[in-house]
Amino acid sequence: MRELNAQKEIVDIAFENKKLPKDSQGLKIYKSLVLHRFYEILSNGYPIFFQQINEKRFEKLVYEFMRYGAKSTVMWQMPNEFRKFIKKQKVCKDIPFVNDLLWFEWIEVALMMRNYKSSTNKKFSFKNEYKLNKNSVLKKLKYKVFEEESYEEEGEYYLLAYYDFNDYQVYYREISLLLYLFLKELNTTWSALVEAVN
Repeated sequence: MRELNAQKEIVDIAFENKKLPKDSQGLKIYKSLVLHRFYEILSNGYPIFFQQINEKRFEKLVYEFMRYGAKSTVMWQMPNEFRKFIKKQKVCKDIPFVNDLLWFEWIEVALMMRNYKSSTNKKFSFKNEYKLNKNSVLKKLKYKVFEEESYEEEGEYYLLAYYDFNDYQVYYREISLLLYLFLKELNTTWSALVEAVN
């Protein structure tokens, strides 16, 4: 129990929920190591966002996130908490495409970290039920964050992101509104779609 309380105290000091004792050089080093680890994970998780803002501002956002937003004990989920923190706190109002960009970068991590059961390819038949595979995600975006030169281009963009089992990589495809609506419906009403086709 004493060890747990000591660990909690160190975390509180690192997140500045408690004052740093004057004679504790080790805790200063620990605090700087924690900040460095958060900074490293988030800058690697959001490389495009990291390039969009200056380093000093990014460090300040990471620090604020450490103090008010970080709760997960699973390191790979931290970028999603950071994304939610940025959205909720509205700390990047000057970057209109920030929410779309953070989603775009986060979904790659999320799709790569999912636990996929091995599946076999089956021959298509209208008798079978179909839905979008768990290795794919649909998203309607307000900004064209999937094209480097067009981040600020506002409109309606439909994106299909999917994890490719052969390449072990996430790919993105811009799709039409019609295909987006079809794939969304596919998840809920396959039988109604079959009836409409027949």
